[in-house]
Amino acid sequence: MVVGRVLRANGCASCRTALLRRFASDLGLPLRVSPQRLPLRAIRSQSESDRRLFSSQSNFQNQNSGRGDSEVAVSDAEIEALESIQPEEVIENEKEVEAEVEVSSVPWYLQVESPQRAPKPLSERQRIPDLPESPPLVLQPLLQQISIDLGLDDLTLLDLRKLDPPPALGSNLLMIIGTTRSEKHLHVSADRLCRWLRSTYKLRPNADGLLGRNELKLKLKRKAKKAKLMGSAAVDNVDDGIRTGWVCVDVGVVESAETEPVSEQSDFVGFGRKSDGTRIVVQMLTEEKRNEMELEKLWGGILERANRKELADLDENAESESMISNDVAPTEPSIALPIHSSNHITSQTVSGTRGFHTLARRLEMMGEPTPQQDPVLLHDLSSDALRAIKPAELYESVNQYIEAGNYEIARLTLHKIKDHLTGLEGDRWSNFLLNKLRLKLEAVPKEQALEYLGAGSSDYTSTPFLSCFYRTLSDSPTASDARALIWLHCFAQSLGHPGYNSSGLIDLFNQLHASMAPIPTESYALLLAGVLHRDGQNGDSSGPSRVALGAATSIIRTMHTQGLNVLDDQVLVSLQEAVSPNESEASPGVPLHQDGAETFDLPSFQMSPVQHRLHILIMKLDLQCFQDQSRIRLLDLYWRHQHWVEFWDIWRMAPKRGKAQSPVLYAFMLGRVAQTGNQKGCMNVLRTWLPEMEREAQPVALEGQVAQAAMACLKVVMPNIEEAASDPAAKGEWISWWRKCIV
Repeated sequence: MVVGRVLRANGCASCRTALLRRFASDLGLPLRVSPQRLPLRAIRSQSESDRRLFSSQSNFQNQNSGRGDSEVAVSDAEIEALESIQPEEVIENEKEVEAEVEVSSVPWYLQVESPQRAPKPLSERQRIPDLPESPPLVLQPLLQQISIDLGLDDLTLLDLRKLDPPPALGSNLLMIIGTTRSEKHLHVSADRLCRWLRSTYKLRPNADGLLGRNELKLKLKRKAKKAKLMGSAAVDNVDDGIRTGWVCVDVGVVESAETEPVSEQSDFVGFGRKSDGTRIVVQMLTEEKRNEMELEKLWGGILERANRKELADLDENAESESMISNDVAPTEPSIALPIHSSNHITSQTVSGTRGFHTLARRLEMMGEPTPQQDPVLLHDLSSDALRAIKPAELYESVNQYIEAGNYEIARLTLHKIKDHLTGLEGDRWSNFLLNKLRLKLEAVPKEQALEYLGAGSSDYTSTPFLSCFYRTLSDSPTASDARALIWLHCFAQSLGHPGYNSSGLIDLFNQLHASMAPIPTESYALLLAGVLHRDGQNGDSSGPSRVALGAATSIIRTMHTQGLNVLDDQVLVSLQEAVSPNESEASPGVPLHQDGAETFDLPSFQMSPVQHRLHILIMKLDLQCFQDQSRIRLLDLYWRHQHWVEFWDIWRMAPKRGKAQSPVLYAFMLGRVAQTGNQKGCMNVLRTWLPEMEREAQPVALEGQVAQAAMACLKVVMPNIEEAASDPAAKGEWISWWRKCIV
């Protein structure tokens, strides 16, 4: 049998005993080894309950010579006993052992190696993946940098922008996965990528798992020294956190490609932060770590499930639309329509449901609407007649109702026809009406607007305007509702209405936040400005109150939690405008200094502590250059309060970031300097910046508004320059510049 051949092939008694113990343990039989040599006995039959198996002496080290025949006889008897009692499972084990023995008996030079996967060619490993739909502008250079300059192989680009809920890394996510050659190559590549992003695109990447240039070498030296002192190399197998094999580089939020505006999604939920830009993440892994983690398989499965769900939703929506189109439209109460008829208005009770937040409970407090007298004759129309109404006629009628003060009729008209006219479906009719109400309030005089606004922020029904405004809002506030509510409060605050103050605006924000209402970015800017606005009884020239600052901090924290960019130039400028004192409250103060190198000899006044800290934040943050509109707002703010040190800091922001100054900014700057009437300051500014205009990347010509602003400064420097320049023989520095401006 096979066992006999295997055991006889092992001449050593210890080897035979080891194999014998292995088979006996599989059968569950006790194998006892006696310290003395036992005589050979016959093997009892299987029916005997007490079966004894013989073994050779345990101490085999003294038997190197003169092995007797009795040992062989005992081994033969044991082999025959095992062969007589072995079950089918042992036969299978014997086949495996026989196969191993046969393989080991083949010489190494005749053994056939297992087939290995052929390595990928270099061109395939270095292939750059195709760009997704609407890629960010920075994506193509980033892929080139990762593949060509850094040398990462097997790049994979995963488009996770449509996942809902989004990944934990953030919404609008693009993930790049690449393989490095070694641990050292991993950290060097991640470090160079971060430096390249900072220097080229002024981004602030975050590399999780990255060790610095000398940190990896230092840690490895310490580890080797520790192993040497311990006299053991066993610590090599311990995960000490040095060789991670994986670095995640978060590039940050970059500008998305210019596409058509997409409507906001009201039911956005999930991890991460919602933002308008695109977040890019680069996953750098060694080959072993990449095979272990299988990120492509993980995210590929998630994308496949998301696509299947999206297709299923589309099919379900198509089926529901087809079912709705086949149904008969229910009857609705008769309301005002933009068509003449013979019936009059009938009062109808609008049924409503109970709200779960404060904004919804306002409708319960308001009661039923009171229809206003309208000379237009009304009657009930069928669905076909409603669809036949022309949009232009409807909009004209709504405008007439609003101009005449019939706000409730305008609201009921739009509510009746919203499902039968393209462009008013869903919440679009309420957005249209809220926009019309806003235009109406902005067009009337201040006294009449204050009358429309009622007693204050807690007044919902005292005027027809407020009643229509709050009834137009939905039970669950949408982004349009939040925008309208914040605008109404801030507009009333700007008019000086005593019932709309900062505390009421803080309460409104808390209500919107509690009801999970999405707030647009531009509304956050209004909200911050309104909260930090100093009412007549609150605040002083040094800045807003502590309560207002705490509320502003809470608003900024909420913006960050919702994924909005709190370091946006519009947000920062709005904050600076909000914390600046009013011109009537601002005290002249004492000029800080008149250093010509910084202020061009223009006297500069000191900022309040809050203003100064915010200005330092704006200048220290490694952000992209502000837009011209934002910089003009800051320059105008600093000019009105004579903060010339900070004025020139903002002016030099573009050259420090490698950007050119636009003609609009040159015209604005020269015009504001001319309005100071400071002769010495105008001279220094003209001598410095007029030649600098010609050195710009795109030279700024002395024409148009730029020429007019320069001429205003020249008149301050030389009041009679116009008469002097009319003389052809007159020469001089300022006269030559004047003649360049009038050419």
